[in-house]
Amino acid sequence: MALKRKTWIWIIASVAAVCALSVIAIAGFGYYFVSRHVKAGPSTAAEAFRAFDEAKVRFKDTPPLFELDRNEKPKLVRPLEELPAGATRAEAMHILAWDPEKARLARVSLPFWMLKLGRKKIDLTSGGFDFQRLPLDIEELQRVGPVLLFDYRPPGGQRVLVWTQ
Repeated sequence: MALKRKTWIWIIASVAAVCALSVIAIAGFGYYFVSRHVKAGPSTAAEAFRAFDEAKVRFKDTPPLFELDRNEKPKLVRPLEELPAGATRAEAMHILAWDPEKARLARVSLPFWMLKLGRKKIDLTSGGFDFQRLPLDIEELQRVGPVLLFDYRPPGGQRVLVWTQ
């Protein structure tokens, strides 16, 4: 009888150890992912404007796919289905956000493999920046290639730029 108890104790301890190691591995991967794909820090207005100009230069005079209507809700200007296929497939969605009150510039890069893990449609929302819902088909977005999605400039001086690359 004592032998059976020791066996169960070892089984329970082993399962607990595997669970603990799994939690540590997931937390480590999360930290690694965020440290590689999210960068935010203090920035001057001049540095922020330069970052936005550098991000937009590849799109020249092409307007974004979304604009704000009178109620400040994003509306699709050109459907993705009507756009020709790009020379290269997009690999990541990039978000550049400037908050002048906190003098912080945030850069977020979301690889498409991550966007594909969830639903086929994605909603972009960010704490202080009201994106509402941007219905985007991930496969169509990849097919089109690099494209400027959104250039949000509310009266408060904030700015958010969203594009694929």
